[in-house]
Amino acid sequence: MIVIILLGLSIRLILAPYSAGSDLAQFYGFAGTMLEHRACFYSYADASGFWIKGWPYPWPYVYGPVMAYLLAAVRYLVGGSINAFWRDGNYYVYIDPTWAFSVKLIFILADTAVALLLYLLIREKSEKLAVLGAVLYYLNPITIHVSAVYGMFDDLALAFFLLGLYLTRRERLSYALYGFSLAVKHTLVFPALLSIWDAFLNGRRAISRVLFFLLGALTPFLPMMLFCPSSLRELPDLLRGMEVSYTLPVSYSMNGISSLATYLHMTEGRDTLFLLRYWYVSAFILLSLVLIRHVFNRNLVVSTALAYAVFTATYWRVNPQYLVPIVAFLILLAAFEEGAVTILTLFTVVYAGIWPIMQPSAFWFHVHMENPNWTLVHFIDSITFRIFSDEPYVAYSVGLTLLLYALILSSTIPYLKNLKAWLSERERVRT
Repeated sequence: MIVIILLGLSIRLILAPYSAGSDLAQFYGFAGTMLEHRACFYSYADASGFWIKGWPYPWPYVYGPVMAYLLAAVRYLVGGSINAFWRDGNYYVYIDPTWAFSVKLIFILADTAVALLLYLLIREKSEKLAVLGAVLYYLNPITIHVSAVYGMFDDLALAFFLLGLYLTRRERLSYALYGFSLAVKHTLVFPALLSIWDAFLNGRRAISRVLFFLLGALTPFLPMMLFCPSSLRELPDLLRGMEVSYTLPVSYSMNGISSLATYLHMTEGRDTLFLLRYWYVSAFILLSLVLIRHVFNRNLVVSTALAYAVFTATYWRVNPQYLVPIVAFLILLAAFEEGAVTILTLFTVVYAGIWPIMQPSAFWFHVHMENPNWTLVHFIDSITFRIFSDEPYVAYSVGLTLLLYALILSSTIPYLKNLKAWLSERERVRT
């Protein structure tokens, strides 16, 4: 296990100083706004007047406050800078490598914590399976890309949620961690809902568990509640996210339905937006199947994994960073399930890691770097396929979505027999 951690950590630390995604530049702006306005941060977290705020892009802050606190702390401690300007009709955004590397260190540490937690969670089944799970996560190209190349923090929210699963015997702390993970990034809402469902199914102390869940979710908001409660009025609009639209660029859409609908609209002019607009219908149906399954098989690890699979399979805008939690959750699913489901799950984990290899991933090693490491750029080019056309990415996302649907249905539909038997038994009791 030590060798795996050292290898994965070395790869990340080699790549991290020489690359940066566009979000890291925007994070610098968010950090400045937090340092300036502090508890009133959310009053200034929308995209209006972004240039005056020192933001390079008109992207609002759409997350809980934990990441804003961390970004502000990093900027206060290490400084850094971004340089955004127009030249000859082109817009350039250069990121200080010190800033990019410092922020990515947080994500790399979170990635490492996730790998260790996967190992600890699976070790009760088998030491060999635990090591394999850590390898599949920590050396997976998609997890390396998100934390060390582009720089996004889904692994941070995931680490807190997995810690809650590991500390499940300490119920209060466990539920507080589930709630806290949502204050990091709300994309774990389906697993969080499953944990609340589990709390009520277990009956006794359900209210206590939910209260600690709310305590974990709301504590990061406490400074704002105390010193600038008016700023929280902006939060619902920010967290509601953008309106449903076609997912461009297609190569960054991980939902097969959205990718296909967008591609057909681009190439044939068809109005396919209705396929995206009602994504919540399929999400409700599939999540209901997972909730029913959990009634009869109360393995919280497996059920939360399936809940996040539902989110990834159905949400209309699935970005590459959302694949980091799905890789981790599917590794847990493979470890605790058996038969064809395990094989299909492991294949999906490997399949998810193909995307960064398809990409011209070297782009992130020079687009925001004023002085790129061209040796590393050429090396990344040599180990990636550098596919620029949309069709392979549409095929990839459709394949991923079909795999997730197959996993969810094969893991839940058999339990409908249990539901039918239970309903029949209740009917006999009435008569």
